Amino acid sequence: MALEIVPFADAAHEVLRTLLHDPSIAPQFDKFLGPDGLEHKLADRKLDRDCLRVAYLDGAPVGFGVAWVLPQPGSVWTMTRVAVLEPHRGKGVGRALAESVIAAVRAKAPAGDSVQVAGAAWLPQEHAEALAASMGFAHERFFWLMERPRGPVAAPAWPEGVTVRPFDGSDGMLRSWRDVYNDSFAQHFRFTPTTLEEGRAIVAGPHFRADGLLLAFQGGACAGFCRIELHETRGEIGVLGTAHAARGIGLGRALLRWGVQWLETHTTTPVTLLVDGENENALGLYRSEGFEVSRTRRIWGRTYGANE
Repeated sequence: MALEIVPFADAAHEVLRTLLHDPSIAPQFDKFLGPDGLEHKLADRKLDRDCLRVAYLDGAPVGFGVAWVLPQPGSVWTMTRVAVLEPHRGKGVGRALAESVIAAVRAKAPAGDSVQVAGAAWLPQEHAEALAASMGFAHERFFWLMERPRGPVAAPAWPEGVTVRPFDGSDGMLRSWRDVYNDSFAQHFRFTPTTLEEGRAIVAGPHFRADGLLLAFQGGACAGFCRIELHETRGEIGVLGTAHAARGIGLGRALLRWGVQWLETHTTTPVTLLVDGENENALGLYRSEGFEVSRTRRIWGRTYGANE
């Protein structure tokens, strides 16, 4: 058995697409699916193509590994994920991929920085759990995919003094979106501030819908937003946030209802969202609006010291 782990190159584009659409891998990487799903994800500024790896066993492609990299002061945080075709699991391919991807991330990290590595998998996935344990990763979080049965939803009840506007493409609205995002999620798990440049990259992407991004304003400032994402197998309330100063007035519920209405109108796929399993306030809101947990995603983590 000859195992080879090689850096991704454009010549392997269709190889990677074929792997992603294999039934034993597709459910773990549903956002990569569809005619241009791979191109959409490869365009993500946080996905480091230099760290993407493909595994070949006796010359045949059997898996891949990918890393999203987010530099932070004094450290680098990366979400790494690997996938191996079902017949070839348990042969050391997953570990070799993970070690190669992590080594690539660490090689690019600034001198003296530690590297915080996270891994994730939709459960049940016994091979992923065994791999995490064998590499010294510890449990960090559960995230839940929640789904709402399709059907009528109550109209948004916008709080007094709140006005809403769909994204108009202007730099002013991009700045408002950036600012309210950073305010909304500053205390969340693994938060990394976004930038104006990242916002521009998102709106330039092939899957972005300007009418699927709504911003709410109160007292001259952006108070909240809801952004829709459309994937091959489902529609998603991709990101929903409210500024700290605008909480407790029903704005989050109104934005959620707007998002559900948008999905009911524009797609026939399931209506979903992803939530941190420890975010009790969000969970309470989503459940009260008819969402229930449909899948569980587990996240593991380990920190590699600069001199390790």
